[in-house]
Amino acid sequence: MQAAVLTCLLSWLAASPATAAEYALLPALKTDRALEGLLLDVAHNGRRMLVAGEAGHILFSDDSGQNWVHADVPVSLAITSVAFAGKEQAWATAHDGYLLRSTDNGTTWQVKLTGSDVARLSVGAIEERVAALQAAVDDAAPEDQEELGWVLDDAMFALEEAEAAIDEGMTSPLLNVWFANDREGYVAGAYGTFLRTRDGGDSWTVEGNRLDNPDNYHLYAIAQSAAGTLLLVGEAGTLLRSMDGGDQWERLETPYNGSFFGTVASGDGSLLIFGLRGNVFRSSDEGASWTAVDTGDQRTLMCGTADSSGSVVLAGSAGAVLHSRDHGASFHVVPTEGNKVYSGVTTAQDGSALLVGFGGISIMAGHNDE
Repeated sequence: MQAAVLTCLLSWLAASPATAAEYALLPALKTDRALEGLLLDVAHNGRRMLVAGEAGHILFSDDSGQNWVHADVPVSLAITSVAFAGKEQAWATAHDGYLLRSTDNGTTWQVKLTGSDVARLSVGAIEERVAALQAAVDDAAPEDQEELGWVLDDAMFALEEAEAAIDEGMTSPLLNVWFANDREGYVAGAYGTFLRTRDGGDSWTVEGNRLDNPDNYHLYAIAQSAAGTLLLVGEAGTLLRSMDGGDQWERLETPYNGSFFGTVASGDGSLLIFGLRGNVFRSSDEGASWTAVDTGDQRTLMCGTADSSGSVVLAGSAGAVLHSRDHGASFHVVPTEGNKVYSGVTTAQDGSALLVGFGGISIMAGHNDE
């Protein structure tokens, strides 16, 4: 999601009265206007397509986006991302730390985690860190104790905040959900939130404390290369990699200090990262090195999709849509009307690109930009 979209939604929440917060926990209203409003993500699994956005709206289509039906959603929180995870399973992230699950391919949804649940999981992880830091302070040389003591104080403060959030609930959003298969899945979010499941979403653990992300930068997206490398991107050039299925993560030297809002894995094994000011970088060695891709366009990019044929579509602010037919080695600018902000894109079964954002859904048939 683009920073402007995130900032807009965060500001709306901060300015909303208590009644708005109570409304957000009511079931989403089914209105025709949903398809013309703010949609934040799109996903597909065979014939079934999902779009999701403000006020808890999730809709599905089985005819390449020609007709849409409202799903039953138990909250009216902004839905920030949707993803499929094996047969009939779908997941959605939302504001206030909510994670939703569907077991009927996105037709109906249930709350799996609330913000209080995520806070409760965080408390356990932070308590382990506090204990480790306390032991390190006790064993440290006198000249090192003061610096370690400051780190311990920060961890204690984080623990107090997490304990308070158990009763009050989180106020920061979960931003992206991604599943490698029907068992392994991840959720990324604001302020360094990172969750993992190994059992298809039945249970979740907090993993953010295991990342080299000391400033708790926002985490926006995750992808997996053909070789199995996991790549996690985020704010201020954050670039993290796991080469063992998510057990260990290392921070990579970033090719750009601005935010990366998305990453996709192309069919030839390469990885792409993209974000502010139209910056696109490509790696053919599992993220060890990166090459800048000159697209000739400086509009911010927020979403992308790739397939095995070599087609890659990236999209973002001010109507930006870029298309590649060579796995992201080069791109062509696709002409668009107006200055829509696109926050999600996928490819339908008929080869058309379906984009969502401010103003609803846009369909581009056949990538006929060349």
